[in-house]
Amino acid sequence: MASHDVARCQEIFSDEWVSGLDEGQREAAAAAADIVIDPSAPETTCPACLTKFATGPSECPECGLCIG
Repeated sequence: MASHDVARCQEIFSDEWVSGLDEGQREAAAAAADIVIDPSAPETTCPACLTKFATGPSECPECGLCIG
């Protein structure tokens, strides 16, 4: 498979996934995509559930996503 085929497949799957989301879910997904985990920051935001919590734990206290 050519690399441009892979990129096009990813685009199609992404478009299909997004089409099944409501506006709030699309906004949450866009916000999550911009999250950067900074271990030196006093607070972080889980990219899965958008819960804010003090930096330190290796997993989100709300959804359990491993972030460490």
